[in-house]
Amino acid sequence: PSRGHSFASRPHACVFRSEMPQNIVAAQKALQAAKGYVHLRSGAMDKVTSMLIPAAFAVTGITLLVKGIDDLSWGKNRKEGF
Repeated sequence: PSRGHSFASRPHACVFRSEMPQNIVAAQKALQAAKGYVHLRSGAMDKVTSMLIPAAFAVTGITLLVKGIDDLSWGKNRKEGF
């Protein structure tokens, strides 16, 4: 389709709920009604990807930030001529 057409005008883009299997509709309603985080895999890998990796990034960032502030405050790694 050309750029003038909307996404919904494409024949493959629109799937009505009446055409969907009922188990998929029920799963969608359950996921939409859930409050908080939804873990689809519900396994150990889910905790790694949703909690441990962001925590590792946060710890690394805070460590580098503290090291940089410490270096700036004590004048470490100073290059001559700057």
